[in-house]
Amino acid sequence: MGTLYIISTPIGNISDITIHALDTLFRVSTIACEDTRQTGRLLHLLRNRYGEHYKLPRTHPKLISYHNQNEDVTCSNIVSYLQNNQDVALVCDAGTPLISDPGYRIVNYCHVHNIPVTIVGGMSASIQSLVGSGFLTEKFTFLGFLPEKHGHRMKLLQSLQYVPFASTYIIYVAPHKLFKTLEDVGACVGTNRIICLAREMSKLHESYWKGTIKEALNVPIKGEYVLLLHLDGLSVQ
Repeated sequence: MGTLYIISTPIGNISDITIHALDTLFRVSTIACEDTRQTGRLLHLLRNRYGEHYKLPRTHPKLISYHNQNEDVTCSNIVSYLQNNQDVALVCDAGTPLISDPGYRIVNYCHVHNIPVTIVGGMSASIQSLVGSGFLTEKFTFLGFLPEKHGHRMKLLQSLQYVPFASTYIIYVAPHKLFKTLEDVGACVGTNRIICLAREMSKLHESYWKGTIKEALNVPIKGEYVLLLHLDGLSVQ
C-alpha cells in the first residue's frame, strides 16, 4: 500500500520549503496539484536551488491536476495509485493543502480504507497572519473565503455576535473584494472595530496593518491580504 503525503509548499519565499517536503516531493511517484504548470515551475526552481546540495533527481514525479472541478475523477485515480503501492503527494498552489482547497475527500477515503496518510507541514497564510496580528491566539476561528452571495455572507458575519466565547477570526479575501468585505464586516460589527490586514505573507513586502475598519477603507490595495478581527463573544454591539 502506498502513502498519501499532504505537503505544504512556500506561499511566497521559496526558502520556506522544508527539507522533509523537498525530499518527499522528489521521491513520490505522483504529485496531485491544483495547477500542474505552477507546481512544475516550483519543482524546477527547487531543483535549481537545492538539487546539487540534496542530490535531487533531474526529473520530477508525474503531475496530475486535482481541483474542485475534477476532484471525484482524480480521487479515484489517486486511490488506484495508492492501492498499487505507489506514494502520492497532494499539494496546492501555495501553502497547506485542504485549507480553503479541495482534498478532504481523498484523505477521508484513506482513513476509511486504512491507507497511510502523512502530513509534511510548512507554511500556512492563516496561521502566519494570526501569529503576526497581535490579536489573542488562544482561540481562533478560520472562516476562509466568505460566501459569494451577499445574503449568505451577511448571515454568517451577523452570527459572529452570538458566539459565546472570545475568538480571533481569520478571513481570506481576494484583493478585488477587500473593500466590499470590509464594508460588510463593518455593517455587522461596527466600523470602529480594530482589525488587522496581513499582507503578502512570507514575501518581500510582508506587513501587518492595524486600525479601524473605517480607516482600512482608505488603505491602498497592494497584494494579497488576510483579514483578522477579534471579537469578545456576545459583546459585539
